[in-house]
Amino acid sequence: MAARTGTDTSTDARTAILAAAEECFARFGIAKTTMEDVAKAAAMSRATVYRYFADREALITESVVRRARANMPRARANITRWPTVEERIVEGICQDIRKGHLDPLVTRLVSPESMALSIQLLSESGRAIELTHELWGPIIADEQAAGNIRADLDPRLVSEWISELEIMYISQYGTDDSALDRVRIKLRAFVVPALLPR
Repeated sequence: MAARTGTDTSTDARTAILAAAEECFARFGIAKTTMEDVAKAAAMSRATVYRYFADREALITESVVRRARANMPRARANITRWPTVEERIVEGICQDIRKGHLDPLVTRLVSPESMALSIQLLSESGRAIELTHELWGPIIADEQAAGNIRADLDPRLVSEWISELEIMYISQYGTDDSALDRVRIKLRAFVVPALLPR
């Protein structure tokens, strides 16, 4: 049996801490979870938790990032399977909104009690835009190369706009079909025309 490297141990500890944090977020709520709660749930000392994460906000952000990146290949495949650029834009954004609603961590993060924290962690830090650009950037670039999206648009700025729309809709709409149908109407009326070549 091969010996474990320091990196393996470090990764295992981070994974255990993040799993414990997500358990605490579900039990106590994001705003009320403390580093002490996470340390107890992970069966580690507070000092060990602080060795890997500077504060609770770093834990929350890393949890969201980890979950988003784990789902990214599947999300990109689901977007690119649609036959037209209009459908890829509209259905891709709606898919992100639906997944956000179905993810308990994201739902708690965009709840009214955590919205200020969500804005600080994901919007002001740029992490939401970064994650959205990781998903949408290659898709936008491919569509531009194919002549389906305006070549003069900055893909990162488009990703930022998509990120803002998704956060807004996740916080306002449910996952039922009628709510997403209203989002689809708005996306087709306003977002799609702004992105397509004139």
